[in-house]
Amino acid sequence: MVCVKNPQSVPLNFLGETQVALWKLLLAFFIAGIAFVFVLKIGKKKQEVYEQDNIDKSDEESNERKPQLSEEDREFLS
Repeated sequence: MVCVKNPQSVPLNFLGETQVALWKLLLAFFIAGIAFVFVLKIGKKKQEVYEQDNIDKSDEESNERKPQLSEEDREFLS
């Protein structure tokens, strides 16, 4: 809707001076924003997977160090 209501041309001084329709410029920045958020989400998912792997490894190490429960403790917990 915003792009349709902004048909005028604006000067753009990036790598040379040129005239660009404002709606094209707005659309380009909108798409760039969506791509940026997508890249951030992918990075966050990879970080969560990495952190989960570290947590799993530390759990395995801590489980190895824990003594086994006695029969009496198992009966109490069940």
